[in-house]
Amino acid sequence: MGRILIANVLAAAAIASSVACGASSPSAPATSSAPTSSSAVISLELLTSTVEPITTPSNGWVYRLTYRAHETGGQTGATLTTAHFALSTGLNADGTFTGPGVLQVPHVPASGVITVQTSLSVLTSAPPAPHLQLTVSYTDDNGHTGSATIGADVSR
Repeated sequence: MGRILIANVLAAAAIASSVACGASSPSAPATSSAPTSSSAVISLELLTSTVEPITTPSNGWVYRLTYRAHETGGQTGATLTTAHFALSTGLNADGTFTGPGVLQVPHVPASGVITVQTSLSVLTSAPPAPHLQLTVSYTDDNGHTGSATIGADVSR
């Protein structure tokens, strides 16, 4: 049995999001949590999940997830704040939706839908993870917080 060595995780700088509008049928269930009925409720709908090899700044993998964030509470919008990746290889990484590489901080209007792409670069000589879980945290327009989680089988 081989040993998996993770050389480096470029989580904060490599989690980048771009926001666009779009529509299609749901493709994967997601879970969501929000503390009160006046809070935003965000659910995630997986569109695509891929992994590609990278060679710069070192060898490894870039995981890309494209998903829709739906606000279903209907009372208030929400801003996506953090992303937590849990790869099936045991690696965990955290990042935010601000900083270098972010085209627009993702905000979901009340009863609205946005499309988001989030990526994670992992520098390693190990094979890519075949499955991952993404948890997105958010803060609604009234200051309430919550999170939504989606699982994805990753294709090359």
